[in-house]
Amino acid sequence: MLYSVKQTAEMANVTIKTLYHYHKIGLLYPCTVTEAGYRLYGMEELERLQEILFYRELEFPLKDIKQMLDGDADRLAVLNEQKKLFLARQKE
Repeated sequence: MLYSVKQTAEMANVTIKTLYHYHKIGLLYPCTVTEAGYRLYGMEELERLQEILFYRELEFPLKDIKQMLDGDADRLAVLNEQKKLFLARQKE
């Protein structure tokens, strides 16, 4: 099943503008673009969006999220570093 930008944004509780931005920076591509220019998302894209939103909730910068999801970074090392930052914030 394929979902429109509007449907995807509603399911993920993000704005359409957010999805366009993620596409523009290469973080989340639609699985297809129709001849009319409509972006459509499938299950693989929805799963990637879920991962993006998870890391955003942990306050990761988009650049770091892209590197992790594209395989350019060691996810465990990055998560351990983020854990250290959270623990340091709690002590403040």
